[in-house]
This record gives sequence, C-alpha cells and structure tokens, in this order.
Amino acid sequence: MPGGFKNAIDWLSRPAADIKTVFGGKFVAVIGASPGGFGTILSQNAWLPVLRTLGTNPWFGGRLLVSRAQNVFDEQGSLKDETIREQLEQFLNGFVKFVQE
Repeated sequence: MPGGFKNAIDWLSRPAADIKTVFGGKFVAVIGASPGGFGTILSQNAWLPVLRTLGTNPWFGGRLLVSRAQNVFDEQGSLKDETIREQLEQFLNGFVKFVQE
C-alpha cells in the first residue's frame, strides 16, 4: 500500500470511533494494473482486510488484474487493448449492478 494513501486513511480514520462514519457502508471495488505478469493480485489481496476493517461494502463479484500495463496503455495513458477494454466494461457494469441492488 503506498505510504501516502495509508497516511490518508490514517488521518480519515481518527479518532477510531469515526471509522464507520467516514468509511462505513461505502461501496468499493478494487482494480489495478502493473508492469509485471501477476496484475496486482498480491496488492488486491492485501487490501481486503483493510477494506473489512474500515467497514466498507466491497464488491467481490469480479476482479480485474491488468498485467503488463506498458502494453495495454498508450503513452498518453489511454487504453489501447480491446480485450482489457471489454473486461473493464464488464467489471464496471458488475460493480454498478452491485451498487444498485
């Protein structure tokens, strides 16, 4: 977990009694891209206990692990891989359905 992001969570969750007020019941989905071959499976797994502790409402209906991101995005950061684009669309549609239920 990036240090700056961890620090933001720490600040938002102080005092501890405010954790549920700030994060409780918020819908979240985890997605990631990395230059390696594993996508972000290890970091996504590391987030699960954090999300539970914060009292969020995580969506476990889908997982999108984008590996070799340097081949998936162009130099401007736009998605150029059609397979990943389709997977992203399915992922987002699933998350929206989860939130609306």
